[in-house]
Amino acid sequence: MSGRINPKAVVLGSLLLLALSIVAGVLLVSLQGVLMAMEGQSEEQIVQALADLADDDGYLVWSMVLGSLASVLAGHVAARIAGAAYPYFNGLAVGVVGTLVGFAFWSELPLWFNLAGIFVTPACCVLGAHLAVLRANGAVGRMG
Repeated sequence: MSGRINPKAVVLGSLLLLALSIVAGVLLVSLQGVLMAMEGQSEEQIVQALADLADDDGYLVWSMVLGSLASVLAGHVAARIAGAAYPYFNGLAVGVVGTLVGFAFWSELPLWFNLAGIFVTPACCVLGAHLAVLRANGAVGRMG
């Protein structure tokens, strides 16, 4: 297994995944707050609703969608950095790191969301690595 994981690729991919996840979370919370303010809800109502977002299935689904997209991109970047040297292992490693970071929030989120994240994050990172392999082989973006 020596040499299959490029530490630089995994660290940069993981940092990208973390950064994109934070940005997505901030955007979702901000959008929710703005929409509630536009509906005329009071500041107290908005603060309470934002505090309860971990129980809002709609918010969690959008969070999963954006997190999945972030995972695909992070796996893609890790595979590109790793080059031809085991891109799938590097994408998977980013997914495992992302999943392990997610365990820090396990108690704050519903079980279904946590369980989905265990499978979705690594799978999306490997998908991103696969897209990087296709791109490197000239199969992505070719018309006809």
